[in-house]
Amino acid sequence: MLFNSKIFVVFLMVVLGVYYTLGDRMKIWFLLLASYVFYGFWDPQLCALIMLSTVVDYGCGRQIGSVPVDERREKTKPWLYLSLAVNLGLLCFFKYYDFFVDEFVQAAGWVGVGLDADRYLLNLVLPVGISFYTFQTMAYSIDLYRGDIKEPEKNFSRFALYVAFFPQLVAGPVERAPHLLPQFSRPFRLSREMVREGIYLILLGFVKKVIIADRLAVAIEPFYLKHAHSTVDAAAAMLLFTTQIYVDFSSYSDIAIGLGLLLGYNIRANFNLPFVVPSIPERWRRWHISMSHWFRDYIFIPLGGSRKGKFRTQVNIMAVMFLSGLWHGASNNFVVWGLLNGSTMVGHKMLIRPLRVMSGAAEYNRVTKVSYYYLCCLMTFFTIASINIFFRCPDWATAKSFVHVIFGRGLEPYILLFGDIDRLNNGLYEAFGWVYLVFLAHEAERYLDLRRRILEHWSVWSGVCLAFFWWIINFGISGPEFIYYQF
Repeated sequence: MLFNSKIFVVFLMVVLGVYYTLGDRMKIWFLLLASYVFYGFWDPQLCALIMLSTVVDYGCGRQIGSVPVDERREKTKPWLYLSLAVNLGLLCFFKYYDFFVDEFVQAAGWVGVGLDADRYLLNLVLPVGISFYTFQTMAYSIDLYRGDIKEPEKNFSRFALYVAFFPQLVAGPVERAPHLLPQFSRPFRLSREMVREGIYLILLGFVKKVIIADRLAVAIEPFYLKHAHSTVDAAAAMLLFTTQIYVDFSSYSDIAIGLGLLLGYNIRANFNLPFVVPSIPERWRRWHISMSHWFRDYIFIPLGGSRKGKFRTQVNIMAVMFLSGLWHGASNNFVVWGLLNGSTMVGHKMLIRPLRVMSGAAEYNRVTKVSYYYLCCLMTFFTIASINIFFRCPDWATAKSFVHVIFGRGLEPYILLFGDIDRLNNGLYEAFGWVYLVFLAHEAERYLDLRRRILEHWSVWSGVCLAFFWWIINFGISGPEFIYYQF
C-alpha cells in the first residue's frame, strides 16, 4: 500500500478511528493486524516472509536472553548464527540470487566456459521492505548477544509489531529495539504536541512528495530512457535527481514519523538537513541516519573502526560503502556507486589538513567565511550528483552514456550555456525553480528553526497546515511510488 494513494488515506482513517477506542492491550494487537494488512496489500504471500523473520528472531532472542549477559558471547553463538543465516539468507536469495548467477555466467564466459544464464535465473521479485525489516530484526539479535539489551522481549505480539510496524516498515527509518520496543510496553499516551507535530509532518511529507519530488521525477524521467542527450540536459537531469531523491526519501520519513506520533510513538529521525553540507562525510552523518548508524555499529566498528591505524580505517570505510552500495541494489551500478562514495570519504580524510588550512584562511571575515562555506557545499553537491549517475541510471550502458556526455565533451557546452540560457530544456529549466525552493526551505530551517516556530504557535500551525492541505488537494494524492520502496 502506497502512502501517496487514496486507499491509504481510507486505511489510515479507519485505523485511527478504531485505534483510539481500544484499550492498551488491544491497541497492540490491532496495530499488528493493521500492519499486516498494510504490508499484505501488495501481495498477501509476503506476510509469510515477514512472519518467518519474526518467529525466528523472537525464538533466537528468547534463547540468547535466557543466558546471563556475561556468558552470552560464549554460549549463544549458534542462536545468533541462526538469526543471521535466516535473515541474510532471505535477503540474499530474493535480492542477489539472479545478480550473482548473472555475474558467474559472465565470468565463466571469460574463461571459455559457455553457460546459459536463462537456465539458472529465477527472475525473482524483490519483496517490498525486506532490506529494512531484516536489518531491524538482525539488530535485535545482535544487541542481545552483545549484552546491549539485557532482557529479551517475552511478549510475542509486541515483538511482532516491532518488526512489522507499518509507518516505517517499507522504507525506514530502521528502528532499534531499545528505542521502539519499550514504547509498546508503556501505557498509551498522546499529547496535543504529538498530534500537532504528527499532522504537520504528514502534510509536509505529502507536499514534498506530490508537489516537488514527483514533478522533478516527471521532468527528468525522459532523459534516463535514452542514451543520446545533450551535455547540458544530461548534467541538469543529474543535478535534479539528487534534489529529487532527497525530497522523495525525506518525505517518506516525515510521513512515517508523523504517523508514529499520531499513534502515540516516537520514531527516530532519519535526516538532519543533509541537502546543503560542506563535505561528503558531513552529508553521510546527516543522510539516512538510521541506516548509516546501522552500518557503523554492526559493520564498521566490528571491522576495527578507526582503532587499528589510518590504512585499516580507510579499508574499513571502503568495505562499508561497498556493502552500502550492494544493499541499495543488486547491480554493477550500485557497486560502483558505493565504491565511489567510499573513495570520496577516504579522499576527504587524506585532504583533511589542507582543507583545514583553507578553512582557517576563510575565517578572515564573515563574507569570506560564508562564501567558502557555500562553495564547499556547492562542490559537495556536484560530487554527490555525479556519483548518483550510477544510482539513477537503469543500466550500465545508460550510466556510461551519461558520464561520457557530461564529462567527456569538455567545458564548451557549459560555457555556451551562460550566453544562451534557452539551450536548457524548458521542463528542466522550470524544475530548477523547485530546487531553489528546496534550498531556501532547507536554509530557513537551519537558521530560523522554522519547524519549532510553526509548532509552538497554534495560529501559525493552523495556517501552515491549511495551506499544505490545499496544495495536496490541488495536486492530488497520487503519483509514482517512493524511490526507496525498491530497496
